[in-house]
Amino acid sequence: MRVRRNGEDVTPSAPKLRQVLALLVLNANSLVSVDQLCEELWEDRLPLSALTTLQTYIYQLRRRLLLATGLQGAPFGSRPPRGCPALLTRVGGYELRLDDKQAVDAYRFEQLTEQGMAQHRAGAGEEAARTLKEALSLWHGGALVDVITGRRLSAWSTQLEERRKSVQEQRFSLELELGRHHAVLDELAEAFRAHPTHEAFAGQLMRALQRCGRRPDALNTFRTLRSHLVEELGLEPSAQLQRVHQEVLADRGHLRGVATAKAETAPTGRRSVPGPAQLPADTGDFIGRDRELDQLETFLGSERSSTGMRVVEVHGPPGVGKSAFAVRAAHRLRPRFPDGQLFIDLSAVGEGSQQLAEVLSACLGACGIQREKQPTGLDELSRLFRTWTADRKVLVVVDDVLTASQIRAVLPGGSGCAVITTNRYRAHSLSTGRKIVLPALSAQESLQLYDRVAGERSRQEDPAAVHELMGLCEGLPLAVRAVAGRLAARPGWSAARLAVRLRGNHRMLLELPAGTQSLMTTVAASQRHLPAPSQELLRLLLQRERPRWSLDEVITRLPPGTGDAETLLEYLVDVHLVREHLAPGAEPLYSVPRLTRQALILLLRGTSLGDVPNGRTAKAGVVGRAGSRITLMKAGTHR
Repeated sequence: MRVRRNGEDVTPSAPKLRQVLALLVLNANSLVSVDQLCEELWEDRLPLSALTTLQTYIYQLRRRLLLATGLQGAPFGSRPPRGCPALLTRVGGYELRLDDKQAVDAYRFEQLTEQGMAQHRAGAGEEAARTLKEALSLWHGGALVDVITGRRLSAWSTQLEERRKSVQEQRFSLELELGRHHAVLDELAEAFRAHPTHEAFAGQLMRALQRCGRRPDALNTFRTLRSHLVEELGLEPSAQLQRVHQEVLADRGHLRGVATAKAETAPTGRRSVPGPAQLPADTGDFIGRDRELDQLETFLGSERSSTGMRVVEVHGPPGVGKSAFAVRAAHRLRPRFPDGQLFIDLSAVGEGSQQLAEVLSACLGACGIQREKQPTGLDELSRLFRTWTADRKVLVVVDDVLTASQIRAVLPGGSGCAVITTNRYRAHSLSTGRKIVLPALSAQESLQLYDRVAGERSRQEDPAAVHELMGLCEGLPLAVRAVAGRLAARPGWSAARLAVRLRGNHRMLLELPAGTQSLMTTVAASQRHLPAPSQELLRLLLQRERPRWSLDEVITRLPPGTGDAETLLEYLVDVHLVREHLAPGAEPLYSVPRLTRQALILLLRGTSLGDVPNGRTAKAGVVGRAGSRITLMKAGTHR
């Protein structure tokens, strides 16, 4: 941390002052509450004089840094004297008000990064590389390396460091595309030494070394990475990096970056405009799914002589992590689709708040086709999308598909393209492609995910309680992240305390948020579209306290005129609300998974989704029939 005013170093030396100032600076022009500041300074060991001490720190910062002040209770957003940085007292907290946030190097770094990315998207590779290099030059060591950090500043530090690595990776990629492998070789080697398990840096360093004629050093880089991955994480290098290793062994692809850069340079000297890169950020705490990822990558990433676009549909019950899996797979496949990667979220379409034509129009806008030049009808937009993708290699990820007709509308036209869809329902009307059904995480994988989110400390302190929590989560990543996230957000809580809470309140687990979703919202999104006969059958399956139903039992108890029982059961299996148990030589049995069962009971009682935290919609329609006398068992009584 360095603070300068009018050329003079005015950096506070007291550790607590630096801690308060860092939190205020990283939230510049926003309110930082007293609770947040106290938690950062003292965590759960709050002294009796905490408020008085905090007020003293604020006073000392104002005096040392010559910061303007504000009146107690001043309206949030009111301005200090023009050009004068101010530390304002607000209702419930404090605000560091800056007229120019670029005076903070962290914000300047972010602004330059966005500028460089925009230049890259516009095809100005030279300018983009220079801008990203300027952004990285602002760094002089680790983020907040000389500041005592509590939970909030630790999160900021991690976020800044991850952003730095991402920008480094993008800049190295641009330099290699421009054929500047000699210029970045030393920087790449330093980045890999600092992050010996970072596969992107390792792959880029191997490429640079190979192009410099240093194949043995490139192979040694791979061996070093593999050793660290195996010893520290128990992982093998990714399939993508192993392909780079094979290319180095065979001495192939050492001029690929230079050739690509020349091919993309037009006779006028301008590079062609890069395609869209819309993939969401990869999930840092992703666990497992190695077999399914390898299957998907082999199918979509392999070079095939046959024509025909490739489609992979990802299925699974609510909360199993379909979207995270699709994003992880798409990031691994990015190099195979140089003309762009599109991410199409259909959740708003399923809720009825957006039309499919609007989503496809936005997609075409990302491809560089201005809105005013687009047709208006869905069929015409689909044809235009197929035309744009006909001769390109584009990867399309379609998230939260409701029907097969939605997929057809956004299918690209080129045989070099590929599609990954995440489906709440099994779509039987697509004649081509592969289907991957994601199972629940194993007990060991659930614990690994829990450790990454909550930290190993919690499990070591109370292993029995953590195992109980993982049992309640039933291997669903959404539930595991929600439970671990709650403990991470409440450092003073123990796993045993949360287990007791969940044991006494089964609804709590369903409503715990993980990001923008909870188990209740995901089950509701699948349930709300069910036709009336399927709703009737669900009521029957939830009516009695029995673990499994045979087809004959369902037929006997289903009201006349509801429909064919077997067809209705198969439909509920297809939407992953009912589980089908098959044994050789035996009739199939059907059951509702415990967590899904509890959520459905609450929903069929008439619970509004508006009462559920982090729902994607304001409310869900109450499902049920007036005068129904069906009595549902209490949530949580079924074991």
